[in-house]
Amino acid sequence: MPSKKLPKIDTELCIGCGHCIMACPLGVLKLENKKSVVIAPEKCDSEGRCIAACPMHAIAHLEDKEY
Repeated sequence: MPSKKLPKIDTELCIGCGHCIMACPLGVLKLENKKSVVIAPEKCDSEGRCIAACPMHAIAHLEDKEY
């Protein structure tokens, strides 16, 4: 079975705009202390909607084993 790809937020680049949260229909992310954080990695479908929505390119996919 291939590894799942999970979102990883670069908090140095994240500006807390919430675009990634709005783009994710699965509730994987939330704002915490004005930054996006991953709260439910098990729900991620690895489609990359959050990555595409981020204007700061602060999100990348990591393989599950790297997380």
